This record gives sequence, C-alpha cells and structure tokens, in this order.
Amino acid sequence: MTTDEMTIISAIRNRLADEIGRDKFDIWFDHSVTWDLSGTTLCLGAPNSFNAERLKRVYQSKLRDVLSFLSQSHLNLSFKVAAEQPAEPASAEVTTQPPLSFAQKVSLTPATQVMPTHRPSAGLPNLIVGQSNHIAVSAAKSMLDRPGTISPLFIHGPSGSGKSHLLQAIWNKFRSRVKAGRAVYLTAEQFTTHFLESLQGNGLPSFRRKHRDVEVLIIDDIEFFVGKQATMIEFHYTVDTLIRSGKQLVFSAKLSPTEIHGLGTDLVARMASGLVCRVEAPDFSMRHEIAHQYCQYLGIDVDSAVINMLVDRVYPDARHIQGAINRIAVLQQLTGEKLSFEDAELQLADLFDRPRRNVRISDIENAVCDVFGVDCKQLKSMAKAKSISQPRMLAMWLARKYTRAAYSEIGDYFGKRAHNTVISAQQRVTDWIENDSLVSIPHGQCRVTEALRRCEAQFGT
Repeated sequence: MTTDEMTIISAIRNRLADEIGRDKFDIWFDHSVTWDLSGTTLCLGAPNSFNAERLKRVYQSKLRDVLSFLSQSHLNLSFKVAAEQPAEPASAEVTTQPPLSFAQKVSLTPATQVMPTHRPSAGLPNLIVGQSNHIAVSAAKSMLDRPGTISPLFIHGPSGSGKSHLLQAIWNKFRSRVKAGRAVYLTAEQFTTHFLESLQGNGLPSFRRKHRDVEVLIIDDIEFFVGKQATMIEFHYTVDTLIRSGKQLVFSAKLSPTEIHGLGTDLVARMASGLVCRVEAPDFSMRHEIAHQYCQYLGIDVDSAVINMLVDRVYPDARHIQGAINRIAVLQQLTGEKLSFEDAELQLADLFDRPRRNVRISDIENAVCDVFGVDCKQLKSMAKAKSISQPRMLAMWLARKYTRAAYSEIGDYFGKRAHNTVISAQQRVTDWIENDSLVSIPHGQCRVTEALRRCEAQFGT
C-alpha cells in the first residue's frame, strides 16, 4: 500500500477504536483482521466466515460513520474471509495536484503516524479529580490501602464520565503490588467471550482458575451480562467465591446495581453489598484539564482559543472532547498545518450543540404529547402501558438535554417519580438511539431519532 493509504487506514482504525471502545476493537479488529485499501474499496479480511459476517452486520454502519467523519465517504466497504495475510501490492505512483482546500488536503497529504496506537496508561496520580468523581476516587484510594474491606466497589455513571479510566487506574495500581495474573481486568463482553470459548472442549477448569484464583477481579460494563443466562450463572458463582475468600471486586456500569433489570435479585444483592458510588459527567474545569492533558498525550499543539471552544461547545463528557481532539490531530497531521480557530469552527461544526432558546419542561411536555397523541395528565400518571411509558421516558430524556433541571425536579414534574426513575429513563432512551429502535406514534411507528426530531421541532431547537 502507498503511504497515503496506510495513513488513511491508521486514521480509520484509531477513530473506530474511539467510537466503539478499545476493548471491543481489540477483540474484533486488532491483529485478527486485515485492512486493505485499493482504489475506492476498503476491504476487511476476517479469519473466518462467522467473524466476517459479524463485522458486516454489527460494525458496517459504524464504519460508514467513521468514513464520513474522516472525509472518506467515497470509499466502498467489503468484508471477506482472509485466513492468510494478502501480499502487499506494489506502491502506486502518487500524482501531484494543484493547491487544494483545507478539507481536500486531509485525504491526500501523507503522514508517518496519524494517532498513537495505544491509550495513555491510566493511573491514580494523573487521574483528574473534581466534584463529579471525588467520592469514587476517594473510595478507590481507601480500597487500595485496605484491599478486601470495600468489596465489591461498584462505580456507575453515564458514558464518558471516566468509569473505565478509573477502573484501569485501579488495575494498574494493583498490578504493581501482586503477582502476574493475580489482578484481572475485563469488560463483561470479554468475560462472556472467554467463558463461551471455555465451553468448547475442556477449557472450563482453566477459565475458573484464571478468574477465581485472583486477588483482584475488575469487570467493566456489567450491563452486558443481562439476558446471557449461562454467563450470569458462572459470573454469580465467581463473585460468591471471591467474596467468601475476602478478595477485592470492582465493577462498573451505567446504572446502579438495583437499576439494572434482568441480573437477578441475588446477584444484585452481592454487587450492592459493598460500596456503590456514582460519577457524573465532568464539569467545565475538569473538561478543560482533560483537553489539555489529552493534547499533551497526543503531542499536538492546539491554540488555547480552540481548546476553550471545544470545552464550551462540544457535548460535555470526556469521550466527546477526546473525539474532537482526535479529529484535530488527524487534520493537523495530515495537512501539516496548525488548525486555526476559524478552520476548527468549520471542521468541527457537526460536533457543536446548536444554539438553543430557553426551553422549559412544560414546552417539552407539550411537544411530546402532541407528537405521540397523549394527554399531559396521562404522561404524569402511573400508567405503564408502552403508549404512555415510551413518550414519558422520551420527555425525561429531552428535559435532561435541554434544561438545567435536576433529576429530582424532572421526576417530580412527571408524576412525583424518584430521581432513579429519570436516570433509568435517560439510559433506556440512549440505548434506543444507539440501537436505532422504533417507537409507536399515532397511525404507525417511526425511528426514535425521528420522533425526537419532531419533538425538538415543536419547541424550536
């Protein structure tokens, strides 16, 4: 492949890892998948037909989004079984072009490395601490001083709040204290994958030794276990074994244990028996520090005015800010130019929140009722029918997005519900959006994103 082609693939791989998470990327894309860019076709080669079909079914849409993000929408995607690494074709001659616009340079200017291939090493000393996470960080430090006394430690909060980073920091600290293999960090998806693989042949005893004969077991994204009955049973026995042995358990999820439906009362009780801590999205000062720290890690020079714009206007969580900085890094390295404030505003416009008028909860309530054909009294009632509960959850989600009302205020407005109900509704709607789910409206169904767009149009955002 040419240098340009390798650069483009590097940018796509790094952006995809940021979008789906490094752990998922390592499982499904790293090492086992070949990447070949030839002309206008990007071909991914998987080791077997199962993996090839899964990549196409699960990740094709996400790859399309990444290509669009990097101004490579013209590329066609193909998936194939590639048991062997294909021979590298001879480098193609690159034709020189007349002066290009800033955006055109992105896809043509070569670079030796677009992005680092690994995340920065997480550690408690360099962890950014603020109002949103200080309780969880304090609990982690106390646990590290006396392992097993706070077990399990369960950390929950929205995406981008720093849960995974904190868990990795805890893991790194324990790894420096215990023998190799005695501190295990996994996502729930990895635990599930390894367990299912162990069922083939005689691998189950080895799997159990690996996960039960440890000093520390850290599991991220606990929600993934829901609906996977065999895995949940195995995980439940693993948790019981380690608790009886006085070992340290650390878990994370978007919701608290009692809010995750489908885990079973006994398992929920085990996970909630230690200390449950919530983390929130970082505040302004934390976001500012995160942005500066991430720029230093990438080794890029970004104008302070651009940093301030990102912190102020990009969706307020660490993941989105890092994604914006990743885009800046790609643009600056591919063009060899420092991004000006004007260019940054133009190239990152799709990441910024649109200007909003002052929206009240009552505006959202009226819009949702109009779109879904329900009465305001029904929205605030105790009715659990899907025709009422779906628009109610969407109204709560919109209230969190467009107002500064606290969870308790929103819950009180919609029928004096607990703040946990609002948190759960917010997560449910986020899941619907991620899965492109359908919701019922008068005279049919539509995608949840379309329903939200209609509601937003009603109150003028």
